[in-house]
Amino acid sequence: MSFFLSFNLILPELNAELRSRGGADYVGWLIPAFSFSALIARPFSGWITDNLGRKVAMIGGCLFCIVAGCFYPWVGTATGFLVVRAIHGFSTGFTPTGFTAFTADVVEESHRGRAMGWQGMFNNLGTTIGYALGALIAQYCGIDWMYYVSAALATTAWMMFMQLPETRMESHRRKFKFSLSQLFYWPAWKPSLIMFLVCISLGSILTVMADFTLALGYANKGLFLSIYIGVSLLFRLVSGRVSDLLGRAWSTAIGTFSQVLSMAILGYMAIELNHQTMTGCKDCATLGFGWFGLAAVFYGIGQGFNAPSLFAWASDTAAAQHRGRALAMLFMFLELGIIVGGLTANYFIQGISWNYLGIFGVSGAGFAAGLVLSLAWLKK
Repeated sequence: MSFFLSFNLILPELNAELRSRGGADYVGWLIPAFSFSALIARPFSGWITDNLGRKVAMIGGCLFCIVAGCFYPWVGTATGFLVVRAIHGFSTGFTPTGFTAFTADVVEESHRGRAMGWQGMFNNLGTTIGYALGALIAQYCGIDWMYYVSAALATTAWMMFMQLPETRMESHRRKFKFSLSQLFYWPAWKPSLIMFLVCISLGSILTVMADFTLALGYANKGLFLSIYIGVSLLFRLVSGRVSDLLGRAWSTAIGTFSQVLSMAILGYMAIELNHQTMTGCKDCATLGFGWFGLAAVFYGIGQGFNAPSLFAWASDTAAAQHRGRALAMLFMFLELGIIVGGLTANYFIQGISWNYLGIFGVSGAGFAAGLVLSLAWLKK
């Protein structure tokens, strides 16, 4: 929770921060810059997790968070800001692989879905608190303090990870060889492909939702994110058991269907927003906060079902000595999806605004493809 709180604390303010440094045209790169670095780290994080230890991966990622948090306030250019953002991305390239493998090590396979659900709940709890707390710190203490608090939380996570026992078995250690067979674990390709499809939306949502929320007339930039993550917290407690009892594909089918509904609602709201912007019509009936909240609820249900099932599914495909590589494979496709989503948002930039309908349409297509694959793999 502390680790996820540290790097999500700053997220709602990043668009404004980059624009203040003259980088308005590159706002769509904030998420991809972070994810590109994480993607580079993922293949190596799997080998490190399996060979050097779960703790080494966890601790190493925290150090990147600490360094980035201290350097954000000191960069005054858009290029420098994006470089620090890229350095920050290495944190999620290493730490989640380590602690997800640790969790899979300490629970039996029959309870793995529930365990991933609980772990994910605390990940999301850190994210939710971060969105709200970061805005408050920036408002009352200043932007610089927001970054320093982020570094302090990463330091807290680092100190707690240091107290964990190492669960990697010494007999599983292997010499590193730079080859595709060492870096990628292909038996985990099915959950990895679905992870890629569902994370396209995540890259776009993280990029544009603060601006979309303001465009709809709501002052709280983190409103959608807070609702969907709060709902996701609740459903993770249920979805893990569904995944363990019915199978991973059933759970992802439920999750992707829910998120297709979410994108349909947001797409319709984008159409209405475009109509009002182009015509200046103030008398047209629009979907109110109830529908906006419902879209966030459907999105949260989908996240609550998809994430624990996909992590458990990837863990199921590997024995203990290959578990780090399997999870690294899943995380690589997660980052690829986020990168594609962020670049999709960047493609749909319209001046200082966005083509929201195009962004939500691409995201909805990704969820629909994930639903089709989940249904096709139900019997597997």
